Amino acid sequence: MQKISALSPSVRGALLVALSGLLFGWMSFFGVRLLSFNFSLQNMLFWRFFMASVWMAFWIFFRSSVRRKKILSGFTIKPFIAGALAYSGASAFYFLAIQYIYTGLAMVVFFSFPIFVALMAWIMGSWKMNRVAFCALFSVVAGLFLLKGDQDASNVSGVGILLAMLGALSFAFYVYGSQQTTRKHDSQLLTLSVCVGNSFIFLVWSLITNTFAFPISLSAWIYAVAIGVIATALPIQLLLDGLKTISSVKASILSVLEPVVTILVGFAFLHESMTLIQLAGVLVILSAAILIQFEGKMPELLIRNDI
Repeated sequence: MQKISALSPSVRGALLVALSGLLFGWMSFFGVRLLSFNFSLQNMLFWRFFMASVWMAFWIFFRSSVRRKKILSGFTIKPFIAGALAYSGASAFYFLAIQYIYTGLAMVVFFSFPIFVALMAWIMGSWKMNRVAFCALFSVVAGLFLLKGDQDASNVSGVGILLAMLGALSFAFYVYGSQQTTRKHDSQLLTLSVCVGNSFIFLVWSLITNTFAFPISLSAWIYAVAIGVIATALPIQLLLDGLKTISSVKASILSVLEPVVTILVGFAFLHESMTLIQLAGVLVILSAAILIQFEGKMPELLIRNDI
């Protein structure tokens, strides 16, 4: 921990967001396992965010009384509502999209959200495009197309594309908006707010569709806790902590490590195949994650080398 604290704020922020993406990558694995217990999509998402809420509430409650009061004193309703709506929209639209189009294509469209983040930052005047960032964004899109595999796209549903794009736009709003709120509010409280809000939304959805159910076995409870803690609460808080010191554009590109981990976890634990083209996609996205670290530093490097 002392070595991490000794790092510069920007490097520490990048590492936190990268770790967030790595943990998010386990969501599909735990989600598939939970769905195998005859859970509906909306019920699975409820348990995901409910377990994350319980974890964050437990974590905050057992902090020192001074720290706990400081965390809770920063609560405001605006980030609670905005975060819940943006994050639930991203989750719901993505999982709805894969009911219309194959997962690989939905992943390509959804994880192109760094482009939306870059556009938002550019329009708002908080960020300027440069060659390094452009190359990193291009590498992300190229790598995602390689990751999607070689499925036949002749019967692609326009509805599925639209849903995946809405999911990408929702998550872009969440990441860009969090850049501002995480500097004013405690990341633990923001994480709890997002998870509680999503729990409520997906609980209502489950009840309306009459698909609410409790986990009925120890294995189901284990996967529910795992997806809530490992693939939701921890990565959300790490992402918010990272956004305190790095730009939303850089954070969004680093977050695209998630589908890389998803592919690797599927290959290792779900016995899914991985082609050489997908392996190339993994390497391209990793190169984008490395390249974006030089965003904003290239002029300084050129000067140092008298170029």
